[in-house]
Amino acid sequence: MLGGHLRIGNVAVERGADTDVASPGYAAWVNGVWEGFYHYKPASDGQLEQMLQSHQADERVLTAVWDDSRPRDLVDPLVPVATYGTFAKTLNIGAAVVPAHLVTSVTVRPTHRRRGILRELMSADLSRAKQAGYPVAALTASEATIYGRFGFGRVTETQTLHLDVRGDVRFHAPATGSMVQLAPGKLAGIANGVFERFHSTRRGSVGRQEAYLRHATGAWGEEGPEPEPKLRAAVYLDGSGEIQGYVTYVFGGWDPKPITLKVRDLVAATEVARREIFRFLASFDLIESVSCPFAAANDPLPWALENPARVGFSEREHGLWVRVLDVPAAFDAREYRGTGSFTLAVTDPLGLADGRYGLEIRDGRATVTALAEASPADATCDVVALAPLLLGSCDTAGLIAAGLLEPSSHTSVAALAALLDLPGVPHAINGF
Repeated sequence: MLGGHLRIGNVAVERGADTDVASPGYAAWVNGVWEGFYHYKPASDGQLEQMLQSHQADERVLTAVWDDSRPRDLVDPLVPVATYGTFAKTLNIGAAVVPAHLVTSVTVRPTHRRRGILRELMSADLSRAKQAGYPVAALTASEATIYGRFGFGRVTETQTLHLDVRGDVRFHAPATGSMVQLAPGKLAGIANGVFERFHSTRRGSVGRQEAYLRHATGAWGEEGPEPEPKLRAAVYLDGSGEIQGYVTYVFGGWDPKPITLKVRDLVAATEVARREIFRFLASFDLIESVSCPFAAANDPLPWALENPARVGFSEREHGLWVRVLDVPAAFDAREYRGTGSFTLAVTDPLGLADGRYGLEIRDGRATVTALAEASPADATCDVVALAPLLLGSCDTAGLIAAGLLEPSSHTSVAALAALLDLPGVPHAINGF
């Protein structure tokens, strides 16, 4: 527990008593988060109301740390020195979509670093999440080095795709289906359904929070919970007239060059839908480039074009980080190849995933059981390696070469790889 004058508590996601605006405690928490991410302008009452509605829809749990020793004539006692938020969504592990405990809005003021605040918040929260039955926790990290010590492992990478659309952009496949431009507000009844179809089929996809729908409809802009009048939208309809994808975008302005159409969100339930949305984006007059965030590390668009040199990438960075809490529940939901068995020994400094586990794999599905501590292990890893192993972010040989997975002297690495290695890479198209 934190000592001295520091105290931890939850912040109610509610409006103030006898008022139509957010409670002062909630406002202080939101502004603490904003300041932690260098958005220094305090939230207006209207912005707080929008945030409150969104957090209520997500059923978020907001936690704060206060320091009662600060001079009250200098600092509002409601202002926290650290913030921490959680909510529940789902994660597609490959063979199944499982409940996921999501961590967000983590800040600690520079005046209160190295006091064990984050360790106290994170350790207690992960223990509660395991007790509540979550197989995994997940977050998107702004700093890659922070969360490994809590057992989170990197599982996805994202990058910004740039498509040169000067001249005639030719695709190998003929055009199919149709695109319809529409007011962003029309996506209110469309966006979530399209995303759920994508989410159900893409390993590594994580469920979306309420804010994404508000951004898609233009109710929220890139900078926060205020309307975005520049936003435009279109949907892709397949040959039978069913909506299979949507895109939202803004004009980037006449300067700087190249003149760019900026994709804000692109969700496609099928690969054909994604290809045809890019064909649509390549057809705008006067536009020289299209930029699209959250592209996968192995994005297939260059293969779709007669001239793959039209596609470039920038800003490649880590995306989703996952922390395995319940090894049998998580690895039961994983895809495998073939039939076989092996034993995995896991070390976990927090004690949440410690132990030895037997995996019996039959025709691509596994039964995972906890074994006695003395059971011999075919491979050993730290809890950080469980996430990339679970999602197939890296092949077996790569994990061994990186020192994250250690096979025993009697283990056939080729046999292990034949069971565990998966095609493609996991991909998440949203952060939180």
